[in-house]
Order: sequence, then structure tokens, then C-alpha cells
Amino acid sequence: MIELLLIVPHPDDEVFGCGGLFAKMAAAGRKVATLTLTKGGAGLTLELCSREEIEVFREAELRASLDTLGVKEIHIWDYPDYVPDDKRGMDLRPGLSGIDSDEIVARIVELLDRLEPKTVLTFPPNGANGHPDHVMTNKFVLQAIEQAKHKVEKLYYFSSSEPYSALSREGFLSAEEIIKQQLYPSHYIELNVHQLEQKLAAMAQHKTQALSVLSFMRIRAKRLHLESFYRALPETNKDQDAKTVMWL
Repeated sequence: MIELLLIVPHPDDEVFGCGGLFAKMAAAGRKVATLTLTKGGAGLTLELCSREEIEVFREAELRASLDTLGVKEIHIWDYPDYVPDDKRGMDLRPGLSGIDSDEIVARIVELLDRLEPKTVLTFPPNGANGHPDHVMTNKFVLQAIEQAKHKVEKLYYFSSSEPYSALSREGFLSAEEIIKQQLYPSHYIELNVHQLEQKLAAMAQHKTQALSVLSFMRIRAKRLHLESFYRALPETNKDQDAKTVMWL
């Protein structure tokens, strides 16, 4: 049985969001699967590869990261990710908001019915940081869960006690909208030293995204050792104290 299916849009979302959880589950012999909707072609190259090679590099980095975390069931699709400006030598593109939603939802439904995961984990409605690909991933996942024959027992979102409040970027939700839609953590996972080491090693696999890794470590330092989530299904009791135990 697949205990947990993670659905995210980009390579590196997995380790930033729940790398420690994956390490913890692997140590307990619990099966995890991942679905990454794009190959991150809009990511920086840091001159480690050409723009034409970036998707190949990022897929390899993703597989290395997941291998470090003990994840064996890996699904990587090839939808376009969001390009916000022309500073990366690419034409602007809408990313996941510009694709056929019926087609991608149908594919996610097929995967849910085939893997029959007990729990699904994805981005919250505000995308955590307002990124349009994150926001669309949430919409796709909710539609797929509704349509699938297999009914998941639990749905969790990445969550933080501190809403993302950086200056708004082109195509992203505004800081005000992010705060308005913020879902605060209901559950926490605390990492031991070994799990933290695994997570850091997995982050290091994303070499082309080193600047993003450093930014994450600076802005979300607490999440390195304390990962937080919001349970959307079954709906969280607002009066319930946040848990510090493994919640799957």
C-alpha cells in the first residue's frame, strides 16, 4: 500500500516541503510515491548546463534527491512551468495555468486509482508563496480527489505559522491574498539529527537551484528541522492542538 502520495509542480518542492517526513517514513518502512508535474525548465542554470539541458539536469537532480530520502515510486511529468519574465532567456509562458485542466486532472485521477494512496500531500490553495504553479496544483489535486474512484483517507497541505510576505511578483498572488488564504499548521514533524542530515544531503542534490536552496535555508530556517502541515481532509478541528507526532 502507498501510504503517502506527494503531488507538486517542481523539482525541489519535495525536499523543501517534506524531505524530513520522507526520511522518517523510509526509516519506518512506509511506502511513499511522488508526482512532479513539470521538469522545472524555468529554473536557473547557474551555468552548470545550457538552457536547453536544464530539464534533463533537474530531472536527474530530483531523482538523486528522492533516492537520498529513500523514495522509490517516482512519477515525473513534462508540463510547462511558469516563466515570469524574459530574464532567463526564455519566452514568457503561463505554466500550469495555461494547460488543459481536464487532461491533467484525468491523469491524476488515473494515478490515484492505480496507486490507491492512503494520504495525499500537496500545496495549499494560496500556493504557500503565491506561485501560480503551486496554486494550480492545488486546484488540480482537489478536482482529481473528487473525481477518483479511490477515496483518499487524508489530505494534507504544506503549511507555515508565518505566511509568506515578500513583495508580490508578476503572476503570483499578492502578499495580502496569501495572508487572507493562509491555513496555519495543524500537525508537525520534528526531525532527529540523522533525518536532518538526510534532508540536507537531498537538498544538496539540486545543484542548479543552489540559490533557491540558500534562500530557503535563510527564510525558512525553522522548517529545516520542524516540518509543518495542515490537514484538509478530514477537516481539522480549529480548537485541536497541533500534533508533534507522526500523523500518517
